[in-house]
Amino acid sequence: MNILITGSTSGIGFQVLNELKKNKKNNFFLISRKNKKYKKKNNINYYNVNLNNLSSLNNKLNQIKKDSKNKIDLIICCAAESTFGNLEKIRFNDYKKNMNVIFFSHLMIIKKILPLMQKYKYGHIVNISSGAGIVGLEKSSNYSVGKSSMQILIESISKELKKQNIFAKNIFPGPTRTSFFKKNIYIGFKPKIIGKSTESISKIIVKKLFEKKINIFCQKKTMAAYIIKMFPDIF
Repeated sequence: MNILITGSTSGIGFQVLNELKKNKKNNFFLISRKNKKYKKKNNINYYNVNLNNLSSLNNKLNQIKKDSKNKIDLIICCAAESTFGNLEKIRFNDYKKNMNVIFFSHLMIIKKILPLMQKYKYGHIVNISSGAGIVGLEKSSNYSVGKSSMQILIESISKELKKQNIFAKNIFPGPTRTSFFKKNIYIGFKPKIIGKSTESISKIIVKKLFEKKINIFCQKKTMAAYIIKMFPDIF
């Protein structure tokens, strides 16, 4: 199976990759913004690109299509970054940059790779989502806007693609202790890091990658937030 992953060098993406590597038949095409230059290792291909640079990403996707012999079976959209704080403290350019990373880069990846899946009439598109994409949280407007945009995109295209044997889905990890909290900008406060380990959550995610439901939850807390959002009048 040929698998394309963003955000695979840290956090949940890294642990999901480790789980999937246990199957030696899998081939990986990994998009990362790390400056370190990775060399191809057996079934692992690295592509160094900042997802905020959409032009560079487009070129890398052309290379991925060539290297994969025009066949990608699974996309996992995991990369994310954000600036957290009150609206008036976050620069407009930070909103643009983070929307590129969280939303527009993944939109580009999906649009570029989807025709390959349609050719073979098979594929899975996975967005690693967040409760912040369900309910807007204080000081998280930047992150919530990006995550909710991805969530709605997936919900929309899932309805378009399921008859083609291509399944798009949001997987919600729920509260997780991840390195994501260390690499972002926090204006005027420090984040509280709570939740399960990335290792335990990633094992659950991998088990759910090929389910055909649109929204999939790894923890009950995030499922509860989704239910309250969809059916506010019953609470």
